[in-house]
Amino acid sequence: MRRIVTAAVALAMAAPASAGTPKIETFQLANGLKVAVMPIEGAPVVAVQVWYHAGSKDEPRDRRGSAHMFEHMMFKGTQHVRPEAHAQMLNGIGGYVNAATDEDATHYIDTIPSDYLDFAVQLEAERMRNLMFRPDMIATEKEVVKEEIRQQENSPIAKGFLKFLDIAYTKHPYAWTAGGNLKDLDATTPDDLKKFYDAYYQPNNAMLVVVGRVTPEQVKASAEKWFGAIPKAADAPRPAAQAQEPAQTTQRKQVVDPGQIGLTLVGWHIPAAKDKDVYSLQVASIILGAGDSSRIKIRLKGDKTHPAIALDGGMESIVREDPGMTIALGAWLDPKQADGVEAAIFDEVKKLGDKGPAPDELRKAKNQVQSGFVFSLEHAQGLAEAIGRSWILTGDPAQFTRDVDEIEKVSAADVKRVVKQYLAAEKATVVVIPTKGGK
Repeated sequence: MRRIVTAAVALAMAAPASAGTPKIETFQLANGLKVAVMPIEGAPVVAVQVWYHAGSKDEPRDRRGSAHMFEHMMFKGTQHVRPEAHAQMLNGIGGYVNAATDEDATHYIDTIPSDYLDFAVQLEAERMRNLMFRPDMIATEKEVVKEEIRQQENSPIAKGFLKFLDIAYTKHPYAWTAGGNLKDLDATTPDDLKKFYDAYYQPNNAMLVVVGRVTPEQVKASAEKWFGAIPKAADAPRPAAQAQEPAQTTQRKQVVDPGQIGLTLVGWHIPAAKDKDVYSLQVASIILGAGDSSRIKIRLKGDKTHPAIALDGGMESIVREDPGMTIALGAWLDPKQADGVEAAIFDEVKKLGDKGPAPDELRKAKNQVQSGFVFSLEHAQGLAEAIGRSWILTGDPAQFTRDVDEIEKVSAADVKRVVKQYLAAEKATVVVIPTKGGK
C-alpha cells in the first residue's frame, strides 16, 4: 500500500521535537529536472535518490524487462566511472546504495554521510546520460535478470499473480510486472536499450530527492553544478496513455495450469492513485484481508469458532499511477476446497458492502496502516522514498504528507460505498490454479 502514510507522526519522529515538522522545498532546473529537498537537522546522514518516471508500463510489449535491465546496468560503468565503482566508492565512505524498478518508476538510492552530498549528486548526474552500452556487460546483466525471473517463476504465488494480471488487464501494460520476460530479454538488443535510455533517462523525466542534514541552497548549488549542463530532451513517450484499460462489466474466470498448491485469486480494478476513493478502498482491503483478524483470513484459516477451509488467505490493494487492482487470495491443497474458497471470498466482500465495517474494525484498520508507515518513514531514506513515490503516483512530492488526514476522514459509509461500487461480483476477475492431479 504505497500511498497511505502517517506523515505527521513519521516526520516528527525523524526530527528533534523542537524542530517542528520538516517542510519539503521544491524547485526545477532550466532543463526540467525536478528537485525536492527535506532538511532534517537531526539526521546524521543524507539520502540522495533519483526517481525516473520510467517503469515496466513504459516498455514496448515485445521488450518486457527493459526497465528492469537499467536497475542493473546503471551500476556497470559510465564514461568517467568504472564498473561497480559507484557503489564501491559510496560503500567505502559508509554509505548504502541500491535501486528498484516497478510498474511506474525506477529509482536509485544513495544514503551517505551528509558531507558527501555533492559527490553523490555528481555520481548520479554522471550516469544519467553517460552510461556505457557494452555488449558484454549487457549480455551478463541479461543473465542476472533472467535468473531473477526464473526464481520468481518457481514461486507458486508469484506465478499465479503474473497469470492473474495477464487475464485481468486486456489492454493496459500493467498486464505484466517489472520483473521481465525471458523471451523478450533474449530478443532485446543494445540498440533497444539505448533507445529506452535516451527516451526516459533525461533530466525532464526525473526528480532528484534529498533528505537529511542539508540546506535547500546546498542541494540547489550541487544540482545546478552537476545536472544543469545536461540538455532538456523531448517529452518521454507514454505508451500506457494509448492503452487504457476499458471498464470491466462482466466477470472473467479462468482455470489455468496446475501448480504445487491450489490458489484462488479474485481481483477488481480500482482507480488511479490520485482518486479520493483509493483511501476508502485501501481501508476496505485491510479490513477484509490484512492481518490475522481480517475477515477473509479468519474465514479461510478459521479460528476458535470457524473451521478452516483453506491454508491461508488475504487481500491487498495495489495502488498505481494508472488504475490498479485490489486482489484477494486463497491457498488450498484439497481440490474440493476450491469452490468454497472462492465463494467465501465473494461472501465476505459482499457482507462488507452490504453492512459496512464495525466501528472497531474501522479504527483498527486506520491504526494498522498508520503504525506500519511510522516505522518505514522514521529515517531519511524512508522519507526520500515517500517523496519520490508521491511524485510518481500523484505528480506532487508532498501529497503523502496529507494522506494521513485523508485516511482519518474515511467513514464506515465510505467503505460500504466503495466496496459496492468497485468490488461487485460481476466486475471481478477470478483465476484458479488447481493442484497437480486435482480438478
